[in-house]
Amino acid sequence: MTAVEQLSLERTAAAKAPTSPSATFVGPDERGIGRIVIDRPDDRVNAIDARMIVDLGSAVAQAHASGLRGLLVISGKPGQFIAGADLEMIGHASADELAMAVGGLQKVLDDLAALPCATVAALGASALGGAYEVALACDWRVAADLPGLRVGFPEVRLGLFPGAGGTERLPRLVGLPRALELILTSRALSPRAALRAGMVDEVVHPAVLERAAGDRAIRAGKRRVRGGESLVERAVTWLPPLRALALAQARRNAVAETRGLYPAPLSAIEAVRIGLAEERAAGEAKVARAFGELAAGPVARNLVGLALLGLHQRGAARAGLPRPRPIGQLGVVGSGLMGSGIAQASALAGMRVRVRDVDTAAVTRGLASVRRLTQDATRKRVVERREGARAIGRVSGATDYSGFRTTDLVIEAVFEDLATKRRVIAELEEHLRDDTVIASNTSALPIADIAGAARRPERIVGMHFFSPVHRMPLVEVVRPAGASDAAVADAVGAAQALGKTAIVVRDGAGFYTTRIISAMHGEAFALLEQGARIADVDAAMTAFGWPIGPFALLDEVGLDVALHAGETVSRARGVPPPAIIAQLVADGLRGKRGGAGFYLYQAKQRVPNPRVHELVGATPAALREDVAERLTLAFVNEAARCLDDETLRSPAEGDLGAVLGLGFPPFLGGPFRWADARGPELRDALARLGERFGARFEMARSLRDGRRFFDS
Repeated sequence: MTAVEQLSLERTAAAKAPTSPSATFVGPDERGIGRIVIDRPDDRVNAIDARMIVDLGSAVAQAHASGLRGLLVISGKPGQFIAGADLEMIGHASADELAMAVGGLQKVLDDLAALPCATVAALGASALGGAYEVALACDWRVAADLPGLRVGFPEVRLGLFPGAGGTERLPRLVGLPRALELILTSRALSPRAALRAGMVDEVVHPAVLERAAGDRAIRAGKRRVRGGESLVERAVTWLPPLRALALAQARRNAVAETRGLYPAPLSAIEAVRIGLAEERAAGEAKVARAFGELAAGPVARNLVGLALLGLHQRGAARAGLPRPRPIGQLGVVGSGLMGSGIAQASALAGMRVRVRDVDTAAVTRGLASVRRLTQDATRKRVVERREGARAIGRVSGATDYSGFRTTDLVIEAVFEDLATKRRVIAELEEHLRDDTVIASNTSALPIADIAGAARRPERIVGMHFFSPVHRMPLVEVVRPAGASDAAVADAVGAAQALGKTAIVVRDGAGFYTTRIISAMHGEAFALLEQGARIADVDAAMTAFGWPIGPFALLDEVGLDVALHAGETVSRARGVPPPAIIAQLVADGLRGKRGGAGFYLYQAKQRVPNPRVHELVGATPAALREDVAERLTLAFVNEAARCLDDETLRSPAEGDLGAVLGLGFPPFLGGPFRWADARGPELRDALARLGERFGARFEMARSLRDGRRFFDS
């Protein structure tokens, strides 16, 4: 019995084994072409698990004995290829088990690559991660021309690297420089972009995919990889001195970008080096061991855990809600930064969008922003040019509410001012159908207050988008007490149709995300009053793993916007609002867009603004305490309070909201996962801060009680 077979039996001991194999060999047709059909019987997707590895190995062995002219690797599930590795298995297996499984898949794919006939992977859907490693083991790859199809290696983003031959085969196919870029950035390419990159060899209409793959097997025969198209690429791939220089540069870049917090990029680079420089059997054994150790480590566990939470959240967000209506036509009131971003994302999702603003100039600017965002996306090949043009054509605008009568959902995205939002709600109720849902895009104002004077408050919810909309993956759906289930369901469905992760939170000042980030910022202001230097605080937070420090973030958001949100949350908490932002705004300092805030912005340079310390009345000095831990603990403690008071429905939504919306360091897994990992140490640290600073660090009940938020 092989090691992989042993693992497979252990993993399925408590469950009935599938009645049919996950991979089946089908003998040659009249042209001498055989097929390996991937169709996992115990799952709706073809995720790679231990059983599939065994079944694929058996199918490859049968193909080897069949005297074929060609072999196709195809999916038996319509609209699929292979779904990549089973993340549940990765998230729970030990390092030894994972190394054993990866080593088994390496052996199977080596056997596939060694078949004497031409082999072709027919990609009828996305081939990401392990799925693309299967495709790489074939001589050729033919992809269907589908807008949603993507090809690539997302593993580094999950704290892993392609361990089953991808780090060896991709450099040989496209050259070392391009392979490093594709692996380390986790880029997923569209069919045409993958064709240009050399990752696939042909893009065809979906209706002729299998026929085209068979033709290529007959026509092209076995393949000899070259290590890149150009002479330079081939030299860097094959000549040891040039290869060493390229790998060293990649290591330097990886250390600079990750600040040493994410080990996967360096592990991936080392795996690439091994694949090109060492004998195959010994090299593959090293790569398998490295993969197992990395995958069982805390960073990969946390990143894979977040990925699994995201996958499960699509269903969890809809728990207890009716089926949402499809949103065919969307209205957006306000065409500024947020409104135009929402309109553009909605149009790309296939919705027809009607934008309304106060005057023609504002509408024109908004439509121009939609066009610019979409053209940028096509230039970067995020979307195909034809789809981008169609999306632009789906958006129209006006200075009145004409066209709003036919909308299914309207998102109000005007300035963060209660009176203004109430006026917009009143105007909308004069022009909408009774069943049109109204969503307010607000970061802090309670939805119940916004809907207070509405005739039909049951159809009014919150949809808190994050800026910039086209990049930020989270939408916080806010459910006031008076909202109907149907309205909440439609808001969740619309957010998911835009490709966003939706979390559902209870109404209240600041909801979840603004409450927790405000707690962190309040502590940053307290540090200023103690004499902390602006740049020191921000540098400590980025060194800890945050993407941006609190003062730089406030400048990016805009101090006038932050002032409104901060005052709303402070009133709800019964504490004075932070004086420093009000003083800066009163001085005309509004953040980065105005050229000055906590920093001065001149000629693309950013320097701390000395006026801040003058207003605070403290002399800047170095602080002898762990600044990043203090601010992060304030954030985590407030997150736990949100769970205690049922603003949050679950720790899972809390972790997703903090990471996807606010940039909580992903390698820590989220505030609740981090609290679990630190356990008593975190409670002791909070207790010490409570002794120093009093009520603002009063420990959340769930933390004080030692609650564990996740089972594992």
